[in-house]
Amino acid sequence: MALVSEFLGQLTLGFGGGREPRFPTVVPAVNFDPEKDASWIDTAIKTKGVDEDLIIDILTKRNYSQRREIAFEYEKKAKKDMITALKGVLSGSLENVILGLMKNRVQYDAFELRASMKGLGTDEESLIEMVCSRSNEELVEIKKVYKELFKKDLEKDVAGDTSGDFCRLLLSLVEAKRDDPSNIVDYERIDNDARALYEAGVKRKGTDVATWIAIFSERSVPHLQKVFERYNSYSPYDIKESIRKEVKGDLEKSFLTLGN
Repeated sequence: MALVSEFLGQLTLGFGGGREPRFPTVVPAVNFDPEKDASWIDTAIKTKGVDEDLIIDILTKRNYSQRREIAFEYEKKAKKDMITALKGVLSGSLENVILGLMKNRVQYDAFELRASMKGLGTDEESLIEMVCSRSNEELVEIKKVYKELFKKDLEKDVAGDTSGDFCRLLLSLVEAKRDDPSNIVDYERIDNDARALYEAGVKRKGTDVATWIAIFSERSVPHLQKVFERYNSYSPYDIKESIRKEVKGDLEKSFLTLGN
């Protein structure tokens, strides 16, 4: 674990131009030489006991595109797939993180979703994080890649591994029907949604979860932020306090993730 922590600390992070990214990206290495890097990776893999430090030093200081170039050059030189070679000599957390670096973000999300549902039991926390924090566009890409990689529909796997209101919320999000952000602020709709959340929850005995699911999963993020602000005008509790009072378990965690 200490080695993995040290490895993560070596990542050279930065943010590119254009629209603000949702995740940090590794800055491209200057004077990049994929053939030389591939040769060093080959040496590290063949070293007795494996030179993990060298693998870490190279792959944490290259961005995804550069790592793919290294993999291409490695395959030309070693006549075998670099990811397979790395998987054969690494193990544990270091293996997971290194192999994760060799996937692009959408591939990584698809693999994480599959891992959260594969086999006995479900990793609900990972499932919540992946589904509740991704945009429509990201979820559409993830579903496409998921289908290509595993020959399965993400919706069917989610439905098979979850149940009840938790399942309904996740499936509603995976459908990627959330409203697109708009420059026009619809104050009437904001007020209606805030009041509807209050009347479906704190105001009544029992919770109208269907109303909550519809609003949380179908409205744009900027709209929801304004709804949560307006909600304070109706409820004695803010939205997070209300969530904790109205629902429990995985559904509570999901709404809290969406409410951030």
